[in-house]
Amino acid sequence: MMMNNRIRPLFSYDLRIGKICLIFLAFTFLPVQFVLADKASDEFQLAIGLYKQNRWELATETFQKYLKNYPKHASVPLAKFYLGLTLVNQQKYREARDVLRNFVKEYPQNQNRPDALYRIGECSYLLDDLEAADKEFTEFLKLHPKHALEEWAYPYFGDVMLRRGKSEMAVKSFQRSLERHPKGAMREDAEFGLASAYLQNKQPAEAEKRFKEIADKKNHSRASDAQMSLATSLFDRKQFKAAANAFLEIPEKFPESPLGTTARLNAGYAFYDLNEYAKAIEQFDLVAKDPKQTANALYWKGVSLKGVQKFPEAIAVLEQTLKSKPSPEQKELATYQLADTLLRSGEPAKAKPLFLDFIKQWPTSDLADDSLHFAIESALLNDQLTEAAQLAMQFEKEYPQSGLRLHQELLKGRIRDALGSTEDLKIALAHFQNVLAQTKLENTKLLARLYLARTFQKLNQFDKSVEVLEPYLNDPKVNKQSSEYADALVLQSSSFSSLKKYAEAETLSTEYLKQFPNGPRVNQILANLIIITNKNNKPQEVDKYLDQLKARKPDTELLLRTYSQLAERNYEQKQWKRAKKFFAEIVKPGLDTPEYPAALSGLAWSEFQLEEYASAAKHFEQFVQEFPESPLAAEATFMQGRSLEDNKQLEAAATVFQNALTKFAPSRYAMLSGLQAARTLFKLNKIDAVNEAYETLLQKFPKPENLDKILDEWALINYEAERFEMSDTIFQRLVQETPNSDLADNARLSLAESELIAGKLQVAAKAFDELQASAKSDEKVQQVSLYRLIEIYLELKKWDLVEKFARELLKRFPKNEYASFAQFHQAEAALYLNQTKTAQEELLKIVNDDKSAKLGQEPWYPRAWVLLAETYFRQKKYDDVQKTVERFRSWDAKNPFLYQAEEVLGRSLKNQAKFEEARKVFQQITESENSRRTETAAKCQFLLAETLMIQEKFKAALLAYLQVDIQYKFPEWQAPALFQAGTCHEALNEWTQALKTYQDFLKRFPEHELVPRAKERMKTVQAKISRNK
Repeated sequence: MMMNNRIRPLFSYDLRIGKICLIFLAFTFLPVQFVLADKASDEFQLAIGLYKQNRWELATETFQKYLKNYPKHASVPLAKFYLGLTLVNQQKYREARDVLRNFVKEYPQNQNRPDALYRIGECSYLLDDLEAADKEFTEFLKLHPKHALEEWAYPYFGDVMLRRGKSEMAVKSFQRSLERHPKGAMREDAEFGLASAYLQNKQPAEAEKRFKEIADKKNHSRASDAQMSLATSLFDRKQFKAAANAFLEIPEKFPESPLGTTARLNAGYAFYDLNEYAKAIEQFDLVAKDPKQTANALYWKGVSLKGVQKFPEAIAVLEQTLKSKPSPEQKELATYQLADTLLRSGEPAKAKPLFLDFIKQWPTSDLADDSLHFAIESALLNDQLTEAAQLAMQFEKEYPQSGLRLHQELLKGRIRDALGSTEDLKIALAHFQNVLAQTKLENTKLLARLYLARTFQKLNQFDKSVEVLEPYLNDPKVNKQSSEYADALVLQSSSFSSLKKYAEAETLSTEYLKQFPNGPRVNQILANLIIITNKNNKPQEVDKYLDQLKARKPDTELLLRTYSQLAERNYEQKQWKRAKKFFAEIVKPGLDTPEYPAALSGLAWSEFQLEEYASAAKHFEQFVQEFPESPLAAEATFMQGRSLEDNKQLEAAATVFQNALTKFAPSRYAMLSGLQAARTLFKLNKIDAVNEAYETLLQKFPKPENLDKILDEWALINYEAERFEMSDTIFQRLVQETPNSDLADNARLSLAESELIAGKLQVAAKAFDELQASAKSDEKVQQVSLYRLIEIYLELKKWDLVEKFARELLKRFPKNEYASFAQFHQAEAALYLNQTKTAQEELLKIVNDDKSAKLGQEPWYPRAWVLLAETYFRQKKYDDVQKTVERFRSWDAKNPFLYQAEEVLGRSLKNQAKFEEARKVFQQITESENSRRTETAAKCQFLLAETLMIQEKFKAALLAYLQVDIQYKFPEWQAPALFQAGTCHEALNEWTQALKTYQDFLKRFPEHELVPRAKERMKTVQAKISRNK
């Protein structure tokens, strides 16, 4: 169940107030130059004044104007610094960060550099650019550990670590903050952050302890959040009772908190999981008063009422849910639950239209096949047989792979059975027999046998009816109170036991008692009748005859022998309660009877099967104490551990298992005990002890029959515990010690994955290549290996190998789950290998309308449109480029990657000399939210400038080229743009600017391929300048 709790971010952004105060202190240290009565100083002082007055927009404009007009003035460094701070105060964090990064880069010795470094990290944090914030706070704290702003930096850095999943670092950072500033401004946030970090670090006990300490401080700013986090942690650990209580403390302790409604909702979920539906409903009723939660609360109230089978009330509430503006997901679930509740309440006529409407509204829902199945059931119960048959055909067509396939087969048989003709009945038999032959589920088999037997009877084939009922009647799980079972038992009991003739024996025995009530063999006959009626599954008859036998006070040996046979027979039939009863009767007399040891063991086993684990553990332990030399002692000790384990006494269970391993090795149950000891310790989350347990087990049993499975289990436990080095070590051991195991290929796959995660691409590629080529690898391992190889060579941009392994994956496994991924990257590789037509053919298949619905959610799918447009561009089929982009736009006009296809369109327009149209496209890309400041935007700005250059609009081209250099950080485009800016200056006879531009180019891009041309142009420009002097 998904909880609706959404805990707010660790820190509130209003903490910036304190930081801004620190910034104001810097004004007292402004240089003397600021008072100079020159125009530049005046403008700078104006900007400072606006800043002091919190006129952020005007301050920003004035700082920018100052910097533009006086780029070499003495106050420029401070102006850039305060421009960054002004942008921070406007919450323009990205622009602020860019300004401050440039400040730090340009003025590494400036006294304001520490403040700027902190602000850069802060901006990244507020932009959720956690990777950058990580590096920037790390740098700040390393270089300036005693700076005043470190009081804020440590908590922020801790939150960054927390949100990046680096919980251990988060713990250390928050601890550092609290150690250095135990009464600081960030203390309460740091306390909450530390508790959250412990929780993420899988230390729930410590986290919950700290959350509770915070929550108990009512004046703590994070008290309500801490209480919510405490409750949520308990819920996640399935401590539902404690979680419910903790959730309910929120509205009680914090009545003004906005978390109250969410807390009650989550408390309702906890009560629901506890099956305490009345309490759950109470909370859902309270939550429903909140208009935002009405639909959700009503839905859960409805399913809670359904859980206690209060169907009329559940129906009313679910109907109300659908009238309460539910979300699409809530509407889907509520509709299905309403229909299902109506069907369960005996109203199939009302249920059917709801089920059918569900299919129309949500045809791809996971519940769609269930809905159609129950719509057919409803039609059948309404005797609407024609419609039921039509709907059954629809089900077969639309859901051929449904998990309800066999239940649907039963329904089809029932429809034919209801139609009633001889031909229909024969067809019904075929349906029921198909289910009986195919199902592995006992309940489904039972239904099939019942329907099959009834249909045989309608066809007067009674011998076959008896034959098919035999397994059903012998099944100890059968509901013996049903009329079908009673009829079959009375009419056909003698046939079920044809070889032993139980029914005949019973008849003869009862006749004997009737004719000879005081005969010498009455006790024995009664004992026989008890056994016979027990074999005929007649418990009431057994008890009747047993009472008669006990009333006659037979000898103890006969009575104990009869009890023993009853107990064993009932145990074999899984009648655990009755078996326990009879074993207990044998145990009563004590140790002196020969039946006692087996009965004590049987009593313990029966209690175990009845889930009476405490009693079972006690009796297994008693058996071992009383019969320590018995061959069953090892098994009994093992079962004592199992009983304790199932009774949630995990520490005690682990101890028993470990003792059994030591005491009973090398027996089979010693080995099983050692294995179970490790598993129990895993449940206790004692991973170090788990590893010791497996090591001990394999020392005692170095070569068990299932060594590969044990190693695999051990490795996976460490993998789940994120002890990946240990996991890899064990997997390596599995490969070395059981190289021919079916699990060896999976172990090798895991090892290869580890190499990949470690960034050892070549090593990983070699391992995956060996796996995909090995005949010992199962198909899934081969598929994953080929998939990983494609990924690796995509990263390495080795397109020939991308194409090779994509082709191999599709050839060997054409319908694998990675097929579409492979098909796309095969086409991509073909394009990079200049196999344009091949790439185009494959890409056309991918963007086919039939495929787009299925593949549209794949992250790479938008790129298929981009690459398809590129194939047309390379073939100079510009109209097809236009059509492809339009198709892409029609498919998803808001797709964040549409701009990449539009860039191809812009190039095609440029190549057709449609410069105005091309510029319009390029301009849109540079301004688009999705593409702004991307490398593609830089390229488009460059191409836009090129169109102006071609048209000899040199002034406009110059500005456009300079925008590439100034606004973007992609040297691939900045370098040629700067070079072209120089040529524009030349065309405009701006020789000095041209020279400076070429010099700047050579300084910044000394290795660029245009360097020779730039040097050549410099000579020409210098000569021109000399002539003009």
